[in-house]
Amino acid sequence: MRKFIASIALFVMVAGVVTTVWAQAKPEDKTLEGELVDMWCFSKGGSAGDKHASCGEKCAKTGIPTGVLVDGKATTLITNPEPLAASMGRTIKVTGKMNADTNVILPTKVEAKKDDGTWEEVKLKDQHHK
Repeated sequence: MRKFIASIALFVMVAGVVTTVWAQAKPEDKTLEGELVDMWCFSKGGSAGDKHASCGEKCAKTGIPTGVLVDGKATTLITNPEPLAASMGRTIKVTGKMNADTNVILPTKVEAKKDDGTWEEVKLKDQHHK
């Protein structure tokens, strides 16, 4: 009987922890606008901007994750980086589900700002997108 009660207590504790973590990690719909950076070079030394765009493009083409830099803080994009490679160093607008606890966003739409100030949608190539 003690083992049964201990098992029930353990189950209730684990269920409580899982429920708490799930509630805290709830992603929110969000739109971020900032510079597209590759997370390798940005994390390593803060590399960004026009001077780093060609390196960032190479990184994205090889599968290095990308991020959107807003006010000095980069949020990682959870998507295939290859379609974004040509937009490295440009201003992008990312719409998707953001988890603020882990600082990641799962994009549903990415737009890159063109030189004339208009926005161009970047077609994402993820298996889960149709």
